[in-house]
This record gives sequence, C-alpha cells and structure tokens, in this order.
Amino acid sequence: MEKPSILCYGIDEREVSRLEKAAKCVGASVRKPLPAEYSLPIAAAAANLPVRRPYEGPLLPEGMLVFVSFPEGTLDLLLSELKKNGIGIGILKAILTPYNAVMTPFALYEELCRERKAFLQRK
Repeated sequence: MEKPSILCYGIDEREVSRLEKAAKCVGASVRKPLPAEYSLPIAAAAANLPVRRPYEGPLLPEGMLVFVSFPEGTLDLLLSELKKNGIGIGILKAILTPYNAVMTPFALYEELCRERKAFLQRK
C-alpha cells in the first residue's frame, strides 16, 4: 500500500513545517509542489511525475491541502491532530478521488470554493 501523503498548495513554509510534525503521528509525508507543477493534474503531482509544460502563472490565492492514499480511519486521526494543534485552520482540504485526480490545482481550488460557498449559504 502507498504511504499516505499530503500535497500542500499555496501554504507558507511555517505551516508546512507544523503540518509535517502532525503528519508524523499517522506516518504521512508532506510535500509542497513547486509552482511549475501547477500545470500537472493532482494525481500526477501526487505521483511526483515530471513536469512537461511548466506553469508560469499566478499561484493559488489561498492554501489548499490534498490528502492522498490515506487508509480508512487514518485521515480522521490526522484531522483530529490538526484541529487539536490549530493547524490548517481555514485552509481548503480535499481527498484525492478519481473525480478530482485529473483536475489541475486551480480546477480543484475552484470546485472547493464552489462547495464552500454552497455550504455557507445553507447555514
């Protein structure tokens, strides 16, 4: 089975460092994709595939975490640890799925923003 990992888009190094410490509790690795990797689909970035057409545009306007290959129950443990330590508050979060695996970071970001807006309108 693949080791769980977290892709950190648009997150500063301090927060990535805090996230790395928390991720150790579940044996997950943390990786901040390079700006050039923003042209890759999420699954390609998760697999650490090479970049063919580097991205040279703006970065995401806010942070986004993508959880990859987490066994059942493990993500709940990690999210609990993050909440307990005040890590990742207000950062968009997604689990890698067959649906979003082919999306670029920007497409996933836009989808998460739509979902957040719909959620906040229901409150």
